[in-house]
Amino acid sequence: MLGRNGQESLVAALSEVPDPRDARGIRHQVPTVVGLSLAAVLAGSRSVYAIGQWIAGCSQKTLRAFGARVDPATGRYVGPDEKTVRGLCARLDGDALDAAMGWWLQRRALAAARAEARTGVRPPRGRKARRRAKAAGQGRPRASTRGRHRPRLPQVAVDGKTSRGGKTAGSPAPHLLAALSCAGVVLAQRQIADKSNEIGAFVGLLTPLDLVDHVVTADAMQTQRKHARWLREEKKAHFVFPVLDNQPTLFDRLDALAWADVPVTASSVDDDRGRHETRTIQVLPAPPELNFPYVAQVFLIERTVTIKGKTTYQAMLYVTSLTAAQADPADLLAYVRQHWSIEVLHWIRDVTLGEDASRIRTGNSPRVMATLRNASVSLLRIHDTVNIAAALRYNARKNRRILKLLELLPG
Repeated sequence: MLGRNGQESLVAALSEVPDPRDARGIRHQVPTVVGLSLAAVLAGSRSVYAIGQWIAGCSQKTLRAFGARVDPATGRYVGPDEKTVRGLCARLDGDALDAAMGWWLQRRALAAARAEARTGVRPPRGRKARRRAKAAGQGRPRASTRGRHRPRLPQVAVDGKTSRGGKTAGSPAPHLLAALSCAGVVLAQRQIADKSNEIGAFVGLLTPLDLVDHVVTADAMQTQRKHARWLREEKKAHFVFPVLDNQPTLFDRLDALAWADVPVTASSVDDDRGRHETRTIQVLPAPPELNFPYVAQVFLIERTVTIKGKTTYQAMLYVTSLTAAQADPADLLAYVRQHWSIEVLHWIRDVTLGEDASRIRTGNSPRVMATLRNASVSLLRIHDTVNIAAALRYNARKNRRILKLLELLPG
């Protein structure tokens, strides 16, 4: 089923999520409850209590758009209350919800990219339109991101985050591993099992994704030979992995190379909000007998950061399957720089959406709320939002804006 603008409907995508409740007595379907909860988060709701309040204030038009049930006594649409939302979130299958939401977001991002390719350069907007766009969080991007080099192949960044607010006396806080596109759209998410780590969830996280001719970046924990082989042989993807002391033999082999004789072939400078950052890169062909599969190039990135007169220095070694013909030094530098965009999502979830301060701890509720926050930020990023906080305030003033974002009303 398609939405109002010819794209897959959110309600149809959420219908793939199984309902864990007893079929007897169900009054509100999963797509309705989760869809309204996502809309509430897009309006700035941080808790289940706030979500329930937002739904209670919805108009009949909004409830109808999400497929709410009709009260036979009054003939009016009725939305789920806070207790229904809380109970369903605690029991919902997190993996199924992430799969459905990730697939829907991928389709939305692809449709947005195709629309931008068709329209080309947008005509300049008038003063009133610019003011409205700024109020919606769509102002000009920060100076440090404008004109940044774009690498040739698309990128998927993998990193983990702990929802600290979900910790209880009997169980640790849930740790979630996510895969993001370079545009900040969450493509997939997996919860790390207790007494395990991110390494075991890497393959399962990326298995549903089409990664042909994509570049996968991750932190040093994922620098594993089995991951490199799986990406190249099974997914036909490339990798850019950092090398630290968790791979001591590989690290010593790379560290012993004559980096002092290798010229700097690309650099970047970022000046933003009193922070001056310089990055340089030196690249070499992979040395023989490296004992790490499919490595075509190795490189060293040196970073110098100055904040309020205090300067810090960091050097990091990397391996990649990309050949010199597939990625020049500027591309490799951009892949590493873009990987840390996932940290921006973590900051938004913690600060703007209040994840660390959240006291939602029952069952799968922390995982479900993290998925709703991811989907909200991803959806706003698809619509070129720069200031997430401003966009949430803008959405809160009119439900119609949220329905347009979710393709439940014509754009």
